[in-house]
Amino acid sequence: MISDRRRVRLRTALDEWFVVVVVALLALALLGGWGAYGAVADDGDEEFEQRTVEAWSTTGGFDHSATVQEENEVFPVGTELSDRSMYFAEVAPELEATFTYVYDAPDGDVAVDVEADRVIRSVGEADDEEEEVVEYWATNETLAQEETESLDPGEEQATSFSVDVPETSAEAEAIQEDLNESVGDLETVVEVQVAIEGTIDGESVDRVDSYELVIEPDDTTYAVEAPAAEERTEERTEEVAVAGSSGGLSSVVLALLGVGSVAALGVLGTARRKGTLAPSTAELERINDQYEREEFDDWISRGRLPAAVRERSRIEIATLEDLVDVAVDCDRRVLEDERDGRYYVVDDRSMYVYAPEGLEDDRDRILEVDPQEAEEPTVIGDGSGEAEVEDESNDPHS
Repeated sequence: MISDRRRVRLRTALDEWFVVVVVALLALALLGGWGAYGAVADDGDEEFEQRTVEAWSTTGGFDHSATVQEENEVFPVGTELSDRSMYFAEVAPELEATFTYVYDAPDGDVAVDVEADRVIRSVGEADDEEEEVVEYWATNETLAQEETESLDPGEEQATSFSVDVPETSAEAEAIQEDLNESVGDLETVVEVQVAIEGTIDGESVDRVDSYELVIEPDDTTYAVEAPAAEERTEERTEEVAVAGSSGGLSSVVLALLGVGSVAALGVLGTARRKGTLAPSTAELERINDQYEREEFDDWISRGRLPAAVRERSRIEIATLEDLVDVAVDCDRRVLEDERDGRYYVVDDRSMYVYAPEGLEDDRDRILEVDPQEAEEPTVIGDGSGEAEVEDESNDPHS
């Protein structure tokens, strides 16, 4: 909330800079009108651009483990070792794995065919820069196959299979010896082909995705590399309006700015014509009195001045600041009378008075005396905060 003092300052500034403010508001009103015209003109000339958005996604991944089958000093027989990067071929030779497939879309219904094949192959680096590797020979064996006629979004399709790693390694070496091949490196992978056909998010889908689990056997161990949850995103291109979003919002803001400027011009013009824009002299004096009252609050006490004290000779003081100076010199408090709004300093037989602007002159007006108040002694506080009782019996006016 704006204080009275700031409000008066604002009105004074608006009055002094009235012409400049009017010119600025006129400029803003013209700018707002131009924005409103632009909004109407652009309605029929909206532009579009092509944007690539995510339509749906698939996630495929492997969970793998090996069960300890041979006696050893570390793992009890029957212990399941799961999702390790390396397994021990002698004690846990058979790798068991499960491939899980799921797709995420607003809606869909597809048939899913998953086939897991063990592939033994010999590969090497290609001479052609366009290919990463060259395959010298390969042999396939189907380990598992699962078909699902209807798979909904979020529903998982799982396919399990197992590989005897030492047996597979021996088979690969035997094939290499039969072919008398010394070039290339042997690789053993489980290749999973996922064929989906149906409708996803209102569009027909017919595609095949491939995932690989790589087995790298050594003399006594074998390493496994496979994605745990590989997400693949299907994207599509849409036409998106670009002129109506940000441009329309800017035009609306400009139009509102223009309306506000015109309204402000009307308010300022009316106030200037009625003479209420600039603060009046009475308002300025009232604000100044409030400021002085706050500034000297530590020297002022509120209360009621007894009628006997009011009969003393009084000295009029021009400002509250001057009255505070008198109180400091006399080592007294400034008393703000709650009944008449004046400020007093009582010193011996005299009374110093400051009357704020706008108060009626009651110099000759005698306030009605409360009988109980007349019997009470006059209490006058000095600057130290202590109080003394003044005997009024010797006062010539009593």
